[in-house]
Parts: sequence; structure tokens; C-alpha cells
Amino acid sequence: MNRLILVTAASVALGACVSTSSSEAVSDLSSDWRTDSRIAEVTLTRSQDLNVSAEFDALFQERVKAGVDKCATGTRALRLEARLTKLSKANPFVTAILFGQNKVRGAARLVDVETGRTVAEYTIGRTVTGSRVGVIAMAEAEEQLSDGFAAEVCRQAFSAR
Repeated sequence: MNRLILVTAASVALGACVSTSSSEAVSDLSSDWRTDSRIAEVTLTRSQDLNVSAEFDALFQERVKAGVDKCATGTRALRLEARLTKLSKANPFVTAILFGQNKVRGAARLVDVETGRTVAEYTIGRTVTGSRVGVIAMAEAEEQLSDGFAAEVCRQAFSAR
């Protein structure tokens, strides 16, 4: 734990972006689904009070689908039902001087398209911390957090165990 804090602090001080995860399985995907499934569709529900652009819903679905297409390459169709409860964006001015954080919190439910049965569910949490030069990457928070959500789904559901 101390090493993680030290690496994070050093990276932020040098102007890099560092991602941390708080995702975990509520009910994990079975090994047969893990090795032979793909995401056929991504749906999104979110709190209406999230501070996002008018294009966010389409952007999120497109980027998450592109991200999970890289890790879920099987033949059995799943629907990824994403639910966002928090999305916060760093202040660019503060990020340029000190540091900032972009955060996404929510849940991912994987549903068998054929039967409508939920086959897995995960809580998703991703925080990206950056400073100085990282302000450029941090400014594209909606894209960064959408990609991060996809990465968390890949890591939780489709990584080799």
C-alpha cells in the first residue's frame, strides 16, 4: 500500500496521470461465459444530475463498446447494462497548478441476450489523478472515464483467472 501511494505521488508530481480502481464483482462471470462471450449491446442509465455534455450518452456507449470489443471476443451475445451514479471532472486550472481527479462510479450488469438472464454484475469505480502536463489528458474527462469504465469491465469480467 505504501508503495502504491509513493508511486502515485511521484507520477502526479512529474505530471503524469495515474488510474486507480475500486471495482469489484457482485456476482462474477462464470468461466464458460468469460471465454466465449461478446458484448452485443451497451445500454446506459445515469443520474440526470451528472454534469455531462449533451453528447455524453452516445459517446459513452460508443467508447465502452469499442473498449469491451477488445477483450470480449467470443460468440455468445451479452448486453452490458451500465448504470452511472457519479461522474466528476477535474478543474483544469487547479489540475495545471496542483493536481485533479476525474472519477466514475456505477455498476455493470451483463445480461444473456438470448434469455434475458443476468449472468454477472460488478460495481465499477475508476479514479484518474493527474497534474501539470496531464491537464491535457484530464480535460477530456468524459472520453477518459468512458474508456476507463470499459477497462474496468474488461479487467473484472474478461481477464484470465
